[in-house]
Amino acid sequence: MHNPRKDKGWRVFIIAAATVVFPGATFGIGALASQMHGLSRALTITAGVLLSSTLAYFALRGKKRSMNTQVIEFKEALSAIMEHLARLAGGPDDHGDLKAQIRDRATSLLATHVRPDARCAFYALENDGRRLQRRGKHGDISQSPEFFTDGDRDGRDLLHAVRRRTIISIPDTQNTNGNLGINLGDDYRSAIIAPVYAGDSAQGVLIIDAPNVDAFAEVHESFVRLIACVLGATQATVVEANKPSMVGEQRGPVPDSLQTGESSAANG
Repeated sequence: MHNPRKDKGWRVFIIAAATVVFPGATFGIGALASQMHGLSRALTITAGVLLSSTLAYFALRGKKRSMNTQVIEFKEALSAIMEHLARLAGGPDDHGDLKAQIRDRATSLLATHVRPDARCAFYALENDGRRLQRRGKHGDISQSPEFFTDGDRDGRDLLHAVRRRTIISIPDTQNTNGNLGINLGDDYRSAIIAPVYAGDSAQGVLIIDAPNVDAFAEVHESFVRLIACVLGATQATVVEANKPSMVGEQRGPVPDSLQTGESSAANG
């Protein structure tokens, strides 16, 4: 099966080259045509139009294929997360490690697909809803606290945001006009705060940030909500002590007809 990732570098190069060559070629051919007359000028202008159209076509085609590759990569990463979540629902012995892997993969998937310089962290709701503890992350967030509690201002603001159950976009964390202005440290200027729920049960909060102002203007809320739902299902999954029966394993007493090999029709 063809792997589109192998061609990703070449497509990026082609798009960048076409972006530079396209205006340069147009300018050069225009300057050359201005010095010609008659048929030569007409042929030069025609060649310029064809060259410009060809470069524009390949640039658009390369951009489209690059977008298709990103979609494929996202689907592959999400499929891997959902496979882990299905395993978690089956009650494996390593359910703690499996939960940690899902949280890290989900935060990485969100951060890498909204912006290359974005960071992300998931804080789980604990201690009877009075504390948020970091349970998954992507990027360098060493300046961000491991805990938020109802005893500090940021903690109270985040807990209030969880209760509101509304995704909050912060275009500029340093100019909020008194509104929520939380990020993951290092003076990052844009942030998104997304409550994480499983049904009506609060599970925590998701924080994404980026260094530039209004960095998430084109991010669709549905994408953030999708990752929040995955994290909510992960946190809410309770691993039962009794493992599920294997396919074909009999539950309860075995009917007499199966013990003797007789069918119900024969007994009749």
